[in-house]
Amino acid sequence: MSAPIQVATDWWQSFFDDEYILIWSDVFTEVESNSQCDGLWKLLQLREGSRVLDAGCGYGRLSRPLAERGAMVVGVDQSAELLAHAQRTRGNIPETHLRYVRHDLRSRLNEGGFDAAFNVFSGIGCGTEEGDLAILVTLRDAVRPGALILVETIQRDAVVAFMARGGKQARRRPDGILVFEETVFDPVAGRLNGTWYWAGGGTSGQKSGSMRVYAVTELIRLVESTGLHVRGTYLGISTEPFKTEPPDMGGRVGLLAQRPV
Repeated sequence: MSAPIQVATDWWQSFFDDEYILIWSDVFTEVESNSQCDGLWKLLQLREGSRVLDAGCGYGRLSRPLAERGAMVVGVDQSAELLAHAQRTRGNIPETHLRYVRHDLRSRLNEGGFDAAFNVFSGIGCGTEEGDLAILVTLRDAVRPGALILVETIQRDAVVAFMARGGKQARRRPDGILVFEETVFDPVAGRLNGTWYWAGGGTSGQKSGSMRVYAVTELIRLVESTGLHVRGTYLGISTEPFKTEPPDMGGRVGLLAQRPV
């Protein structure tokens, strides 16, 4: 197995495509996605008719079930391919309850006044710290005063624990395709550089990416530098409080923030 390749700074602009769906579409089962929607519904205090921004919606994994529960969801992503997949799998949900918009969240949205917003599965960290700050400003400006925002991503302690165990993992998809991940952590730059290889079922390939990995204290500082107030930290997309315990030192973290009134 070759070492991870050098990753371009703009890797994220072409990374999120149909091959991305191939690699990650099996990571969360429908049951797990519904459980995460339960967490979003409770943490963001959603109700039927709530206007919700899914910022970095990908292929609509969470947008659709939230809309099915009665929320009025706008899913935003910069990837045309992921949005095309989301449109194909939207079912019969009307445009009044589910819309998809192509947009780079590093610039301000054309609409606002949302009752809640969320950015999950490591939308923060793909680019530079300046880019992450711009995304957070977009989220802040998109919601009404007093509204809640959830930001969920990986965090440094969990990455260090993962690297201490070898920094490699593999899984076989239900269709038989084997996916292997090889990662290298740069503690000075705070970046996790990874290459994902897959083979089986008549297909094979590889993709590389680079994530800026923040410590939880750094994440809180970054979020609050936009004027948002962090109200709590949670275990990923759940209502369980975040704790740094072995073996994964807390795992993924969700920061619940509020735009001041």
